Parts: sequence; structure tokens; C-alpha cells
Amino acid sequence: MTKKIAERFNRLSIFWLKKNGYLHKDYNINSGGISWTYGYNENKSSIGFSVKRINWGELNEEAYIQLQYTYTNGRTEEKECIDYKVELVTTPCNYGGKRYWFICPLAKNGQYCGRRVGVLYQNGKYFGCRHCGDIAYDSQMQSGRYKGFVSIPDIERAEKEVKRYYYKGKPTRKYRRVMRLDEKFEKGFLRSAKWLLKL
Repeated sequence: MTKKIAERFNRLSIFWLKKNGYLHKDYNINSGGISWTYGYNENKSSIGFSVKRINWGELNEEAYIQLQYTYTNGRTEEKECIDYKVELVTTPCNYGGKRYWFICPLAKNGQYCGRRVGVLYQNGKYFGCRHCGDIAYDSQMQSGRYKGFVSIPDIERAEKEVKRYYYKGKPTRKYRRVMRLDEKFEKGFLRSAKWLLKL
């Protein structure tokens, strides 16, 4: 069965929620929304959500994200209001604190998934893990000449994550990643040029 490409789906990332303050310990309920725009026609979609925690910091702590959005059926154009919870769990970090994860709410082949994941993808009506949706990253789908190809947007995205370029005279981890992508891009460009010269 052919897998679908992850980059073409609406996605909800636990890392994005943390970066934007939705998992901050001072809030028991924190609400927000996300919008996506795709293609030349700038098709838009959006969701609303609330992150809720009960008994914060205690052993019996419960946490979940409530997702609310309108789903439009692509064939019939019928609209349906969707409202459901996705459980959140934590694991301890090596240097203290905790890291949140989604628990995939979907069922596949009649069995509840329950995988602990950092990203959920909207595949049809609901958000779930990429395993349930038979979704793969674009880089996994490529083969041969284009395997591992790096584009300029890849480099730009990585560069946006760099807050500090050097620490104690050495490149930071995120800046080293940008340099690796730069190098891959140049090698890929040279390979393509050589291949074109052979035509």
C-alpha cells in the first residue's frame, strides 16, 4: 500500500504547544488555535483547542487536549462539528522536569492505537499518529538520486530555530545542523549539475 506524505497534512505538534506556552505549569486550562494555508489557492483550515490539566504536579495528574473544528467532507461538501479529547502523558527528562506526549486516539483494524507520539496528523476527520494513517515523511519516500535531497526551505526552517550561533567559540548544535544541511545542499547541487552535463 502506498504511504501518504506527512508534509501534506495538517499537523499538531507537542513541541509547538510547549514553545508557545500552552503547556506552562502555571495554567490548568490554556486555549488557542492553529490555522494552515496551502497551495496557490491559499486554501485555509483551522482548529481550536484547550489544554486541560487536573491535579497538576501530583501522582494522579490528568492532562488532555480538547480539539474542536469543522470537518468538510471532500466529496459531499457536508460540514460536521468535531469535538474530542486526546490524552497527554509525561516522561521525565534526563536533566529534570518532564516532557509531554500525545496518546494517539485512533483505532486501526479494530484495535486502539495508544502510541505515545510528539506529532498528530489530520487524516480525514480525526487527528492521529502517522502509523495509523500510513503516513511517511517525504524524505522516506524518496529513493535513488533524490534520497536525502536538501532544499533551500529546509535550510531556512533550520536557520529560524537557531537562537545562538556560537557558544564558547564553538558552533551550537542547531547551527551545526544548518551547516550540515548547507553542505548537503551543495553536494546535491553538484551531483545534479554533473548529471545534467551527461544528458
